[in-house]
Amino acid sequence: MSGNNQKEASLVEILVYGMGDVGANFCWSFMAAYITMYYTDSVGISGAVAGTIMLVARIFDGISDVLFAALIDRCHMKLGKIRPWFLISAPLLGVGLYASYHVPQGLADQAKIIYVFVTYTFVAAVAFTIYNLAYSAILPLMTLDEGNRNVVATAGRFFTLGGIAILNYVTPLLLAMWGGERSKGAWDTISLVYAIICTVLVAMMGISIKEKELPKNEMLESQKGDEQGKEKGSFMENLKIILSTKYTWLLIVLFLVFYFINSVYAIRAYYYRDVLGDLNFFSVGAMLAYLPSLFVLPFVPYLFKVIDRRKAIMFGMGIYVVITVVWTVMPKSVTVAYICTAMMAASWTPLMTAMFIYIADIADYIWLRQKKHVEHVVAMTSSIGTKIGTGLGSAVVGWGLSWCQYDGAKEIQDSVTQSGIVTLTTAIPLICAVFILVIVFFWDIDKVKEKYRLAEK
Repeated sequence: MSGNNQKEASLVEILVYGMGDVGANFCWSFMAAYITMYYTDSVGISGAVAGTIMLVARIFDGISDVLFAALIDRCHMKLGKIRPWFLISAPLLGVGLYASYHVPQGLADQAKIIYVFVTYTFVAAVAFTIYNLAYSAILPLMTLDEGNRNVVATAGRFFTLGGIAILNYVTPLLLAMWGGERSKGAWDTISLVYAIICTVLVAMMGISIKEKELPKNEMLESQKGDEQGKEKGSFMENLKIILSTKYTWLLIVLFLVFYFINSVYAIRAYYYRDVLGDLNFFSVGAMLAYLPSLFVLPFVPYLFKVIDRRKAIMFGMGIYVVITVVWTVMPKSVTVAYICTAMMAASWTPLMTAMFIYIADIADYIWLRQKKHVEHVVAMTSSIGTKIGTGLGSAVVGWGLSWCQYDGAKEIQDSVTQSGIVTLTTAIPLICAVFILVIVFFWDIDKVKEKYRLAEK
């Protein structure tokens, strides 16, 4: 293997990187899309209580992000700095997922709430926090070549989106086959299957991905370093450094808004079932929320080269805004929902691809500016945005269901409830998409990095 190739991720590593996130999303996407419905329809907890539990859990989640990031910063294990954490998080994700969908029968209402809070918080604040920090931090260490990073990130998104599309397509079908969304046995069986898949695939990342040895005098092949050992700092020092740049704050808000939208998507299960008439419609609709991205993804690295990453993202999100407006004003039908969902999925593919590259961008920027390696600390800040956004989105779904008077015991919801579900489905993503456009507009880090590189030559 040549010196240049040693800086790049192998084909096996790229495949495992993608499949590992598929496994993690068999836990997290299943939780994000269906846990509220499980709580309201099977366990009998109100939407408001479920939403509040999820939001409070995120407070603990935010604290755990800082604690685990500091722990990762201090730990240097034989397998590497990041790889071992995949092996640790794999069984935690599997056990947490199964326990979350296994609320014991016969519990009193207060006991149910306590059980739900403990299991949901364990998955969000412990298991997924460890995984997400590791996943976010591994990309800069998998490959030291910027072009290869685009390839790895794109391939990762391809596998992730494909896995989520499959999960969302089969889940309503499995629910129907095993007794329906109000059946305890259906949720028990599905969660067990998904827990096994999640554990195996995430563990493979810890086994197969190798961390590249970062040269002492360079971060990327084009970047000169410092031979005096300045690159290592304490966790708090590095945190102070990255919080001093606007790009870190933009990254936090971007991840927050993005994952807020993703969490609010959980309302679509109710939209397809209670507004359009059949949960099985959600099987196709949820797949269309991700599958079109697979066709766009191969062209994303080319778009990033030809028209610039920021412009590609803004163009895509502009289309997303237009399509969301169209969906809001069009008559409510399965066809309209499918078409708009597919077009929205395709349009924000550049953003999904770029988000983890942004983490590496900030790490590179800090290295160029101050010669500090801060990959894992940047990953922590993005994880905080992810967790806050997910928590707020899940809470809004629960609170929104209570606001529109949703009753989990009813087979058919009244017109007020249906109208509220429609509002939650279309209006919130529209507002968030406009907000993302503003954030990306101010993301000019590529130009700033180039100035530092030229100054060093």
